Amino acid sequence: MAEPRKLDMSVAVAILTYKRLDMLETALARCEAAFRAAKVRAILLVIDNDADETARPVVARFADRFDEIHYHCEPRRGIPVARNRALDEALALGADALCFIDDDEYPDPEWLARLVACWRETGADLVGGPVEVARPVPGAGLLQRIINASLAARMRRKNSKTARAAARKGRYTIITNNWLCDLAWQKRAKIRFDETLLISGGSDTAFYRAARKAGCETAWCPDALVSETIPLERLTFDYQFRRAADQSITRFRLKNPRVTPGVAILASGAAALRFLLGAALLVLPVFGAASPMMAIRSLGWSAGRLQALRGKKSELYK
Repeated sequence: MAEPRKLDMSVAVAILTYKRLDMLETALARCEAAFRAAKVRAILLVIDNDADETARPVVARFADRFDEIHYHCEPRRGIPVARNRALDEALALGADALCFIDDDEYPDPEWLARLVACWRETGADLVGGPVEVARPVPGAGLLQRIINASLAARMRRKNSKTARAAARKGRYTIITNNWLCDLAWQKRAKIRFDETLLISGGSDTAFYRAARKAGCETAWCPDALVSETIPLERLTFDYQFRRAADQSITRFRLKNPRVTPGVAILASGAAALRFLLGAALLVLPVFGAASPMMAIRSLGWSAGRLQALRGKKSELYK
């Protein structure tokens, strides 16, 4: 375990964005309060992955509301490319740590203070925190509100499971929707986001796996909370099914570069079990409000695993 950090730290918070201007504006407004509460040199980085620089006017409106705010356009499309650009910019500014949140998220006012406090106190190289599903946006229909509520309940279950795993030193994954990385460690480990995963997703999971393999010390901060607003077009059973399938494909391919007969048999069995679980939850909603989304995503996960066995690649972010 590394030594606890000194008090005079600088932390860069990066938001990657692509043509979600209203959500970006909300994220920036909420970051303003979170930055005031954090007793660090806080630097805001906005990485616009749109070559037309559509986010630049939004960022300009916040220029006098942060001590340090930097806008960068990364014209090469792809989430891992934009993440690496944020990493490079944070290093160039001499930041001690880099945080990520998504542009469809907004942090709790104490989010950054708590995340940094956990990093300092534990000496961890990589720190994660929970994401909750926010209330649906205005204009959501009844079915969309039901789906949002089911997603929120499912996320609460996941957060509780992760907190329990972290408390007993068990297995959990830290992804970039609420993420802090010690940059001194990153410079030693030289781990970056895999730019071959341009449209499949999963580059943050791949980063985490590589980090753990390199001996990265991790910590979970259950009270460093971020809320995610689900866009209306994603509040459909069809989208959630397809998203679960794509995520299942990506995770399988990351874990199994080669598909041996043994891997195929195990994966087929797991897909069958997940299909049965999903079908059962449609009939018996034993997990309450979380059950509908757990059912749909289990069915999607099963379909994705079978597609991965046939060689299909995820195109989640095409």
